[in-house]
Amino acid sequence: MKTFAEYTLRKELPAAMFYLNTAVRDLLNRMLRWFIYLNYGKPVDMGILDSNLEKLLEKKLFILYKKTYPNADYEHIRQAYDAVTELWSYAGKAVAENRGFRYPEEDEKNMLEFIQQLRRQAR
Repeated sequence: MKTFAEYTLRKELPAAMFYLNTAVRDLLNRMLRWFIYLNYGKPVDMGILDSNLEKLLEKKLFILYKKTYPNADYEHIRQAYDAVTELWSYAGKAVAENRGFRYPEEDEKNMLEFIQQLRRQAR
């Protein structure tokens, strides 16, 4: 996430979009697979390339997921980053709680504060 944010802030579009659509999305989709699996209590058919996400996620979560797909406008890319972090936090906390783990809220808070500092410096 840090690398994706840095490329976005430096306005390096190809690298920012690569990180978002490859590295970040892969991790987000993995977290959502766990979230869905735990909600259903059994393995479910995610479809090819997770194509069944819209059917399997609550409507409000899928609306948030759609916001992780920006166009090439840097403000929209920053908004996609915010949607990824919000969705990750929601699903991650639910998965951690279900499995008896502690969600690293302090690490998340520190990372988000760091990104906010980078954004302020970039203005």
